[in-house]
Amino acid sequence: MPSDDQKITFASGSKKFDLQLAQALIDERRLADIFEFCKIEKIELKSESWLWERSGNICIEYECNGEPSGIAATEADYWVHELKRDNATLVYLMFPTKRLKELARAAIRHGRGRIGGDGKRMKVALIPLSDILRDCGNDVH
Repeated sequence: MPSDDQKITFASGSKKFDLQLAQALIDERRLADIFEFCKIEKIELKSESWLWERSGNICIEYECNGEPSGIAATEADYWVHELKRDNATLVYLMFPTKRLKELARAAIRHGRGRIGGDGKRMKVALIPLSDILRDCGNDVH
């Protein structure tokens, strides 16, 4: 148990609470600034209910009936991708639209474009969940 002069102790015995709190406050302010000051006039929400869990990918539509659709046609400032299980939301992944377009292009370049949907009318990019946190500048694998 920490003594009265210690705020929090960590497994390593480090007293990093003040630094972590300061960084958390900066991160919270940055998120608040997105909602308060950034241009968020349009948000696009897409939901996936089970295939993401089996495949480890999110599926991003970019063409339907030979025309741009989904991420290729969106006018949204942010794209929110909802992952669900048993009709309950597990997580919302919020992307600046530009970032998701970069991820989709990288997925297609790496052979993860597919044809599917109703009557095989759609083209989609399968983006591995593990790639979401990688840097597109390093050409996502």
